[in-house]
Amino acid sequence: MTRAISSSRYRLATAILLTGVGLALALPTQGSAATRSRQATGRPGAAGARASGPPRALVTRTLTDYLRRRGFQTTPGYPLLYSSDPLKTCRKYTFPALKNCFGANPAAPYVLAVVKSWPGEYVEPSTVNAFGPLRHGYSVSYQLDPREAIVIYGRMPPPGRYIGLQTYEWGQPGHWTARNYLRWAHDPRRPWPMRYMFSTWPPADHTADRVWTFSALGDIVNNVVMQRQSGYPFGKNRYFIITPSASTDHAVRRALHAQGVPDNLIFTEQIPSRDAHGAIGPLGMGRKAIDFVTSLRYAVPASPVAGQAWRSALPLTVLRVRAPASTGPVRRYGPLRYEPHAVHSEKYLASSLRQLTRAVCLRLTTVAHLHSTSCARATQDSYVIPELYDGLGWRGPYCRAIDMNCNGDNNDAAIFWGKPLPLDSGQVYAVISTLATQTRNATYVGLSISDASTFASPSNVLDTGLKHSADSYASMAGSTGKFFVHYYARDCSVLSAVLGDRPQDCTTITDQMVPRRIDTSAVGYPALKGMFMVALRDYIVPGTERGANPAGLLSPRILTFTRTFATRK
Repeated sequence: MTRAISSSRYRLATAILLTGVGLALALPTQGSAATRSRQATGRPGAAGARASGPPRALVTRTLTDYLRRRGFQTTPGYPLLYSSDPLKTCRKYTFPALKNCFGANPAAPYVLAVVKSWPGEYVEPSTVNAFGPLRHGYSVSYQLDPREAIVIYGRMPPPGRYIGLQTYEWGQPGHWTARNYLRWAHDPRRPWPMRYMFSTWPPADHTADRVWTFSALGDIVNNVVMQRQSGYPFGKNRYFIITPSASTDHAVRRALHAQGVPDNLIFTEQIPSRDAHGAIGPLGMGRKAIDFVTSLRYAVPASPVAGQAWRSALPLTVLRVRAPASTGPVRRYGPLRYEPHAVHSEKYLASSLRQLTRAVCLRLTTVAHLHSTSCARATQDSYVIPELYDGLGWRGPYCRAIDMNCNGDNNDAAIFWGKPLPLDSGQVYAVISTLATQTRNATYVGLSISDASTFASPSNVLDTGLKHSADSYASMAGSTGKFFVHYYARDCSVLSAVLGDRPQDCTTITDQMVPRRIDTSAVGYPALKGMFMVALRDYIVPGTERGANPAGLLSPRILTFTRTFATRK
């Protein structure tokens, strides 16, 4: 049950809290995100409307009173950056609480929506403070009453290459089955350890009646979607409504219009009623209802200083509202649908990839005097990095159907993820792939690693750092300008003769990034210490709203090399 907030003193405190900071969020829904928003408003874009709308502080001062006078219950929230130091936050808060740091993209530190829990709302104790200390009574995960909405607005980040706002189903009632578990336990393509795929809530309690799903509810409202509806979004005010009910959306939009907010600046995330595998729900408060979490990704600021200043200030507001019955009956949205992917096929580069792979093998074995069983294998399948979503089918509907943890799937990127690989016996790894920014299949590319023992991601190399890394192989392979080659090792000095004047093409994986297998003091699963995983993210095909169709991309290769006796001396 909720209680109305009525006293003038509390009203003033609410306004002060809301004027401070709030959050921006992501909007997955049915069909095209821009089309979805226009369908909800009934108008295509409000030509000539101001690019930013009225000042956020002015909206905040009047919006809460406007809603409350019309019978809405309201409560303020705030934004939380996760995290300026992801390793420290993972090891101090997230892994101890959840036994999983979710492979968070190090190129795009997340902003999480923190909301004040309603009286009677079920909040899983293990999630409290899992992403850092919160104010008492607040939570990153939340449930939704059918009449409820999360309203998020404020100034978008300064110019960069990506903004993405998304809400996920976080957890649901259920029990994963041995059949589903064993199907993936025995699949040779599986990149993630099983403990990150099937997780109870709380973790490690196999009698628990809730599971993690961390699964997408549709497409993301990103900077391309925003620009097509309302103009260039970076540095401008934008407004988001997350709700399961069209009647609540209509009422909140009307309240924003009354504060002078143009309709084309408002984006609605329609929480769908069902997906391809069944109902999404139940909604409501209590242990039998599903939970949600909302995040914002902001990647590759044009100015790192300006980007950090925005992350430090977080000029965003989050408001949680519940509509009265007078707004009309609850009108749930229809089934979830994903937009199709575009792609500029890379199949014509397949022979060049084979040439480049052979060239890397030759150079590392003859120049660096390394040994490789990867290079001797007759089949390439054993060192291909699989794509998660279309390649393995790990999308929200599938994960919810089998009570699997999707670990935050999204439709804005093709994401390739490699299985855990050992580091502590002198291994050297070469990752070889097309560079999607050069094949017109990405706005930005990030090559990252994760500590397999915690699923934290401490290191990332952007496309700007990967570009030209294959140039030295131009005499041995074709089209090298459309590829990259990057190396990983505990000690990159073994590759000094290979790297030449480009030492940045090898990432040294320190003990701080990935603890050694003998480190009993480090946080993480003991059996996975000393192991790392590689991930390649290709975000947004230029000229479209979504990531590339992986069917048209070439899968990355990862080759394993070891030092011979001579090179170890």
